[in-house]
Amino acid sequence: MYKSITTNLMVENVDESIAFYQDVLGFSVVDSVPSEKGGLQFAIMQKEGFQIMLQEKSSMISEYPNMDTPKVQPSVTIYIEVDDFDSVYHDIKGKHKILCDIHETFYGAKEFAIVDNSGYVLTFAKHQAQ
Repeated sequence: MYKSITTNLMVENVDESIAFYQDVLGFSVVDSVPSEKGGLQFAIMQKEGFQIMLQEKSSMISEYPNMDTPKVQPSVTIYIEVDDFDSVYHDIKGKHKILCDIHETFYGAKEFAIVDNSGYVLTFAKHQAQ
């Protein structure tokens, strides 16, 4: 049986991505692997029991050759459901540019989105009571 799912994002610079997820979203590093070039090649970050992995492009390509690409080109978005939508929105808006401002969706969610330092779109949502 499945137990959890965690996104592992290819990034150009793990240290810069860590700074984004710490400073803007309040995540903490729970594990990391140093790079031979200095800095980190991999990190696991966590907030409130949720995890995200960040892996340097060259390290990821070495592990998964089919992911070879000349540059990091995000092809997924990350959808984050939150309880206190308004507080999350105001906290993030005070620290980072909003890509798509608050709007209501056809499927009954209130959402807004930002872009992280590697180009990944992070959508924050609160589903309305039906």
